[in-house]
Amino acid sequence: MTARLILLIVMTTALAACSSSGGRMPADNKVPTGANGGVNKVGNPYKISGKWYYPKEDPAYDEVGVASWYGKQFHGKKTANGEVYNMNALTAAHKTLPMPTNVKVTNLQNGRTIVVRVNDRGPFVGDRVIDLSRRAAQVLGFTNQGTTKVRIQAIDKNGKLVKSNRRYAETARRTASRPVTRKAAEYSSADGMVVQAGSFRMKDNASSRIRELKNAGIAATIAEVMVDGVRYFRVIIGNFTNRGGAETALETVQARGFYDARIITN
Repeated sequence: MTARLILLIVMTTALAACSSSGGRMPADNKVPTGANGGVNKVGNPYKISGKWYYPKEDPAYDEVGVASWYGKQFHGKKTANGEVYNMNALTAAHKTLPMPTNVKVTNLQNGRTIVVRVNDRGPFVGDRVIDLSRRAAQVLGFTNQGTTKVRIQAIDKNGKLVKSNRRYAETARRTASRPVTRKAAEYSSADGMVVQAGSFRMKDNASSRIRELKNAGIAATIAEVMVDGVRYFRVIIGNFTNRGGAETALETVQARGFYDARIITN
């Protein structure tokens, strides 16, 4: 067998492998598997923007709400349970479900369904209940519009739906007429709004937080301020002229694990 023929066989095999797997829609009942390095965790209660969240086991979870998605800005970064976020994998972020948990997500606007693996925390904006990977959003058909109304149902390790409870019917009635878009009030003008990701008495501590944010793919600066005669070094992100932009940035920062971040007027 000549070298040219061997090379042709190798190239043909590789192309066949790519065409058989790339871009093909996953089966609805395909259970996603996790990346190396992740841990199983429920997590402790935590507080974000004045609201407490209480992670817990919820094997009969069944809820309707708004889904969003996140992509390349987090690609390759660690998720809340230590896995590496892959925007092309079938994963999601949820505020309280154990990690990992597999859930079936149905886009109620077009009927598409998919199974995703919850391995991250979020989203923390408005009434959103789940943040999906870019690939999951593509399969569900809402990447262009950004958000959509979904039903989320817990499944077992074999990909079978857990028996539904009454929560779905109750939540569906509450959200049936609720618009997906944000309220107009969230876009009201407010000059000089920033996201604060920490406030420190020592500049070295602020510099350390800057490095942590940089490693998470977030650019930040230090602002020196005086409060009641005491000097503080604030770690801030952005300079926003509307509430919507500030909320989006806050979600990004908190989704990367900086749960004490908040919006302040500069």
